Amino acid sequence: MPTHTSIGTDRTNALTNRIAALIPCPPGAAQLYAERADALASQVSNRLANHPQIAAFLNGNPFRLLEVNHRNHAALVAGILRTNDFALLTRVLSWSYHAYHGQGVPYEYFLARNLAWKEAIQAQLPELERHCLLNLYDWILDAHQDIIDAAESYRIERPEIPQELHEAYAAILESLLAGDHLSALEHGHRLLDNDLPFPKLLQYIVYPAMFEVGERWENGDVSVAMEHQATSTAYLMLSTLYYTLPFPAAHRGEAIVAPVTNEFHELGAWMVSACLELDGWNVTLLPGDTTLEGITEAARRISPRFVALSISLPSNVPSARKIIETLRASLPAESDTRILIGGRALLTAPSLAEWLGADLSLPDCESAVDWARTLPSTA
Repeated sequence: MPTHTSIGTDRTNALTNRIAALIPCPPGAAQLYAERADALASQVSNRLANHPQIAAFLNGNPFRLLEVNHRNHAALVAGILRTNDFALLTRVLSWSYHAYHGQGVPYEYFLARNLAWKEAIQAQLPELERHCLLNLYDWILDAHQDIIDAAESYRIERPEIPQELHEAYAAILESLLAGDHLSALEHGHRLLDNDLPFPKLLQYIVYPAMFEVGERWENGDVSVAMEHQATSTAYLMLSTLYYTLPFPAAHRGEAIVAPVTNEFHELGAWMVSACLELDGWNVTLLPGDTTLEGITEAARRISPRFVALSISLPSNVPSARKIIETLRASLPAESDTRILIGGRALLTAPSLAEWLGADLSLPDCESAVDWARTLPSTA
């Protein structure tokens, strides 16, 4: 699997160079922001709903698109304030501006949004705690053009597709976009019948196809409904193919695979889980948006050889870091449970992997299987 890197590093560096102007937030301010994040996001949404330019901001989109952005932004900033790692903020802001602008949201919306955040902070937080937070949003407002420049130059290299699979890839992509699961299934069966291993079907066909769907969504070429339809069609195709495959008798051990909290993109986690099961692992696959408590309780109860966390959206990276910290604190001192991370967020910003503090970052399900085979069997 090739390395995926974001393009436009010079623009991001221009943002990073501004960080010296930021005032680190004391723990009390960070905690208060986290406790009131939902209320702050609601006030921002109410302020934007009554903004005189709201029709232009939405540009035909439902208001829910902005509400989701406000909640994601609150979760992101709450996570960043815990460590005052403002470099992470620069990386995620450029992605967020790029993604929402691709949906037709004008950059002027972000100015209004950030001003609304300042108003909410002034209204809801005591003067002592709000000082560093207002400084943070002043920094974001001052860096507005640099963020736009970074967003405009934002690109991610596409996944590699072997030349001999291009035709099959194009056919399955078309089927997914059309919601035609029977056609997708027919193409999938043909590939497996021609001895393409299931993990390679995922890595070289399905993952690149869903990557393309996500890119088209970010660029405003497909709607949220079409993206969801493509995902549902992929599930129908893959789950049907999955149950036609032989399951090994060997039991390599217990594993947990889960999207992180606030993450509703489950397909990547499902792919990893399926490949591990087909290689002899007993996998507990947790659903999207499983709570931190749900993940840690499952780990304590099962005592898995490893926990694999999937992160699709960069805004969910702080949630992943909190989960990893809590997992390490909650597992017994003698535990040898490893923590793995993967997902598109890490392809968007590979430097996030070290910040998260996991044992290992893996780019795809096939590499996860290869790594898991290095562990001693419990059979």
